[in-house]
Amino acid sequence: MSLPYPLAATEYERFRRLVWSRATPVVRSARLGFAGDELEIQARWFGGEFGRTFTGTEGERVEVVQFGHWNRGAGPDFTESALLVDGELRRGAVEVDLDARNWERHGHGDNPEFNGVVLHVFADRPASSRVFTRTESHRHVAQVLLPQYSGLQGPPDFLPEAYPGRCLAPLARMHDREIESLLLAAAQYRMRRKAERLRVMAGAISREQALFQAVAEALGFRHNKTAMAILAQRCPVGELLRMDPVRREARLFGAAGFLDPSLAEMARMADTRAYLRRLWDRWWTMRGEVEPDPRRAIRWRADGTRPLNHPQRRLGALAGLLDRWEELRSLWEKPGDRLEQHVNNWSKTLAHPYWSRHCTLRSPALPQPCRLIGKDRLRDLLGNVLFPGAIGVSPDRWSEYARLGGVDSNQKLKRAALRLFGSDQQRRKLFTSYYHQQQGLLQIYEDFCLEDASDCRDCPFPEQLLQWRDSARAKPAARLEAAGADGNFL
Repeated sequence: MSLPYPLAATEYERFRRLVWSRATPVVRSARLGFAGDELEIQARWFGGEFGRTFTGTEGERVEVVQFGHWNRGAGPDFTESALLVDGELRRGAVEVDLDARNWERHGHGDNPEFNGVVLHVFADRPASSRVFTRTESHRHVAQVLLPQYSGLQGPPDFLPEAYPGRCLAPLARMHDREIESLLLAAAQYRMRRKAERLRVMAGAISREQALFQAVAEALGFRHNKTAMAILAQRCPVGELLRMDPVRREARLFGAAGFLDPSLAEMARMADTRAYLRRLWDRWWTMRGEVEPDPRRAIRWRADGTRPLNHPQRRLGALAGLLDRWEELRSLWEKPGDRLEQHVNNWSKTLAHPYWSRHCTLRSPALPQPCRLIGKDRLRDLLGNVLFPGAIGVSPDRWSEYARLGGVDSNQKLKRAALRLFGSDQQRRKLFTSYYHQQQGLLQIYEDFCLEDASDCRDCPFPEQLLQWRDSARAKPAARLEAAGADGNFL
């Protein structure tokens, strides 16, 4: 019943448009699909997720020649940037805000530190009035309104508690194979967007830096994806690879804000004191050039995470990966057959003299060494980085990805499964066994449950499921013809 990648993705995309074309408009206080975290938007801008070429608010063509550098101190977000505005080269700073009005709300217009800004980027603005960006000397600053937030990394971490939805009844009347076809199509749609995201990032920054940021995000666990992305941007992989391993590790931990001169004296364990001393001896020589102002420090979250997923240990795993970077890059650039098996075998050889035995810089040593990258992190590395890269080049690798086992259930999956399948434990287990099923379930939940502002009452998804059921029962040949047989998406 299933279609080859990415034909089913097109079916899902058309179904998605059909559903929302019949929805009742609802006034919402926030832009649909938009995750309102300014630091996250800044990271996505600098990581190239929005591309390099834009249309300014006055119709001018704005092209980013150089994204510049994260500002470590007070002032604009990015310095030493270079832009072409209608062909004119402009050098200076870039400020990225959630709302265009934040320029004045935060006093930038009267602050001489912002006189060098050449571009103001924002994700929202008033619908009924125009907001201009001007410096202290009343110089006009070019503006770019970002496209609607892409949502490629999923919804915000904190979601409303789920409950069985109105789609429960029509889904209960659908055969398992019809539900599987829906999940598979949604998963293909999600995969296509991930592959496109990596392609755009590679074009905007570099292929290797895009890989490094994607790997860091995958290691960051859901609470620290943005934090790891920012760290990867502030510590470019090209610079890290030119350092010796200890200096490289000191750069990562220092830029992350995890090094302090008092830590070594306070450490209770001898191995921790020795480890911190090695890092500090390198860090202090580069600290003045790398350490950000406290107001720009990376925000890490350790609450609600298992000890082995503590951000310090995830950073230790990233340092361990950099020691074997050439092997990982080879898997990315030339993925052979049985990619999952090769990555699993490779991951078993990863080790770190300190982080294989510790969870944090303050915890005692573990009784036995633990793998730097556990099963779920490895699945996310495969599902969010390596397979999207491989499938973006060779769509026929979808069949191998579809055999990838699922991760342990988390809060997102539990909410989505409860909303769509209620208390039917058999179906909840059946349709979350594989990674692609979990991804398809999350995509449906994000596209419909999280986009509905009527508390499920006016959501058009339940009624339109009949359309999908009829499509799933159609002959495969007819469905192929309906989807279009060219498959040229990437």
